[in-house]
Amino acid sequence: MKNEQVKQNLSSKGQWLRILYMVLFAVVLYLVMMLVAVIVVVQALFALVTGKPNEDIGDFANDLSTYVYRIVAFLTYSDDRRPFPFNSWEDEVDTKQDNDDDDYQNAVEEMGDAGQPGGDKRNTPDH
Repeated sequence: MKNEQVKQNLSSKGQWLRILYMVLFAVVLYLVMMLVAVIVVVQALFALVTGKPNEDIGDFANDLSTYVYRIVAFLTYSDDRRPFPFNSWEDEVDTKQDNDDDDYQNAVEEMGDAGQPGGDKRNTPDH
């Protein structure tokens, strides 16, 4: 039974196509990381000369880091969506992260002073 499944997986065009895309995006990731290195140096120079990093380059770096995340998620099978240019640059906002932030915030609010030195009080009106 397992041998048949392995044979089926090996002959699957979808698997081989994904692997081809993975090789392509691995090369793109390599090139993008070289661009990240350039941005790091440029931002450091801006910070040395002007006292603060360049905001426009910072915005671009933020978008670039999101793109790197999407590539890594695709390469590690965490996400099946292919990154830009095969999908929209802006439509791939990860709503799971937003939900995680809300869950974290709710947990912190419910925790109250628990975990703080000398505190194990809940945020309730009777305390």
